[in-house]
Amino acid sequence: MCESKVSKKEKKVDAVEEAMDVSSSPEKSKKDKKDKKDKKDKKEKKEKKSKKVKENEDGESPKKEKKDKKRKRTADEDATTEDASNNDDSVDHAGKKYRSTDGSAVPVPTPTPTPEPEEIPSELRLTTHNFSASTIKSLRARGVTQLFPIQAASLKPIMEGNDLLGRARTGTGKTLAFSLPMVEVLKQEREADPKAFTARGRAPKVLIMAPTRELAMQVHREFDSIASGELQTVCVYGGTPYDQQYYAMRDGVDAVVGTPGRLIDHIERGNLKLANLRFVCLDEADQMLDIGFADAMEKVLQAVAEHKSAKSSSPKHQTLLFSATLPEWIAKAVAKYMRTDKITVDMIGKDKQKTSALVKHFAVPSRWQNRASVLGDIIAVYGRGGSGRTIVFVETKGECNDLGLNEKIAAFGTQVIHGDVQQKQREVAMQGFRDGKFKCLIATNVCARGVDIPEVDLVINCEPPSDVESYIHRSGRTGRAGKAGVCVTFFKPQQEYLLQNISRRAGVEFTKVGAPQATDIIQARAQDSVSTVAGVSEEVIPYFIDTAEAILTRFSDPVKALSAALAVICNTTQPLPPRSLLSANEGFYTLLFSVDQTIRNAGYIRAIVQRTFPGLSYEDTSNWRMTKDEMGVVVDVVASKVKVVPSGLEIAGVPWNDARGVTLEIAKELPELQEMKFAGAPQGGGYGGGRSGYGGGSSSRGRSFGGSSRGRGSGGRGSGRGSGRGSFRGRR
Repeated sequence: MCESKVSKKEKKVDAVEEAMDVSSSPEKSKKDKKDKKDKKDKKEKKEKKSKKVKENEDGESPKKEKKDKKRKRTADEDATTEDASNNDDSVDHAGKKYRSTDGSAVPVPTPTPTPEPEEIPSELRLTTHNFSASTIKSLRARGVTQLFPIQAASLKPIMEGNDLLGRARTGTGKTLAFSLPMVEVLKQEREADPKAFTARGRAPKVLIMAPTRELAMQVHREFDSIASGELQTVCVYGGTPYDQQYYAMRDGVDAVVGTPGRLIDHIERGNLKLANLRFVCLDEADQMLDIGFADAMEKVLQAVAEHKSAKSSSPKHQTLLFSATLPEWIAKAVAKYMRTDKITVDMIGKDKQKTSALVKHFAVPSRWQNRASVLGDIIAVYGRGGSGRTIVFVETKGECNDLGLNEKIAAFGTQVIHGDVQQKQREVAMQGFRDGKFKCLIATNVCARGVDIPEVDLVINCEPPSDVESYIHRSGRTGRAGKAGVCVTFFKPQQEYLLQNISRRAGVEFTKVGAPQATDIIQARAQDSVSTVAGVSEEVIPYFIDTAEAILTRFSDPVKALSAALAVICNTTQPLPPRSLLSANEGFYTLLFSVDQTIRNAGYIRAIVQRTFPGLSYEDTSNWRMTKDEMGVVVDVVASKVKVVPSGLEIAGVPWNDARGVTLEIAKELPELQEMKFAGAPQGGGYGGGRSGYGGGSSSRGRSFGGSSRGRGSGGRGSGRGSGRGSFRGRR
């Protein structure tokens, strides 16, 4: 509207000016008319231009839309071409990408890397450290998004040329802690002097010693993966031919990983030259002494010193020592072979807990003869129904073989590893376990140290190890890399002191639990069957529809029908026998007597049981134990003597009535118990908590129940001698 008014006004002014100029000379008039015409044309063009601008504000014109669509289609085609050529992109050292087109290199913008999460501490971020591009790539390819504390703390001291003593809980990344800085140093040297890393017959710059073959192979895999093909490595250990190892060293290697025995063989044969070493690393050094490798380790270190002293141009080397524990003999090796200004990185310090904080520790009382049957149930209950990975540690090769043949354990898919198994078979077994081809590995200490098997859910000790370091390393096979785990240890009453020792020295808090009960086992099997049923192919289901309908017809309730089918799937068509929480013996119920006041010993409850249930004989009960709060007693009773009735329990045909401040129930879980006291201990012979020797017998009105009234040889179940003469002499 405004534009049209202005236009009319301008036209009127032009008309007036033309009329006023009529009297002018013809020449001037013609010139003026021409100027005015040009001026008018310019104004019309201006009006058209402003109209186009207004159209663009309200909506684009059809012509412009067509042009824009054409431009967009061309851009999309260019983007597609660019994406398709990304596989042929090359990256220069500055990080710029180039796309090859007709033999020329055209710069292509590099995508901005995704920033690391703010919640990761800066010292643990990969981008904080000046890693090479190939190292970053290999770490991220393995799923490593941040460093562990031991890795971050060790990186700078090692790269600055210091000797280092590293200590951290098992499963916290010690292997990468020494491999990463060594690889980075060698990559920097390789970039400065490429010929030194390609010369034929070159001597190694890195020597890593590990106590076992399995650990040596693992360290080699870790080191080689970070090296990204830029460094030549070889792993040497016993049980394999020398030739392949010799040829590798003859051609030239940058790093050698091996066990002390095989390293000494190659040194003595002249295959392994040590003068050019930049790094000497001892992994899991504390085990060298345990398996008799301390002398061999020292012999290798001495050979390093001799080779270097014989060559004047030999570079100064760094000594790195990593372990989860630091026994006394390690201090001697440190003083002898490491510099006085060494750096110590201790991620444990004075913390009492030497194991991973992510591992739960359970202790299960069990007699040796019950362990094979209980073991399968432990795997089912604590090992995700048997679908998780489990490692079972035993003390001898014979036990290893016996458990491997047990039907209950073999059902999970089992392999056996010990010193008599050939190296090739051991490697196949370990790889199959890693790949999940079978779920249970039964082994001696060969798998206890440093072997990194991902996602081990459960570790089982068939008995407490005699030394704390072994327990730390065994339990460290689970709870690795930030994942939770479970460690279960079987023990006999006489081995309870070993648990106390481990708890005190390793800072481990054991939760004492009974062997899995029928309900626990059935629930675990049922949960496992759910995942099995979920994996059934849809194409198979039609074959079973008729049978399923017949089952539904037989059972009035579809839930009952499905429950019966699950019972068959779980191979549980008959009731499972009860099992003692105290000894894992089948055919026993563990009863819990609770008292409303503290009592001195189990004899108080024994006397009540004797008076109340005359049909309950001595042989029908066992394992009398006092609770830790001194307000209860647990005891195993033969299942045939126990009956559940609506009013509660019947023992030997007599109903129990809560009276005199004492209640009775079948224990669903094991309460905290007093520590065991054996015959000869200062406080009396208390397996049952009494004072009459191992059984802790008591007497009432001159009659004994489960023990001699004088507490000498007949107390309880074959205790030998009691401590003193017992606390009762025929009278209460």
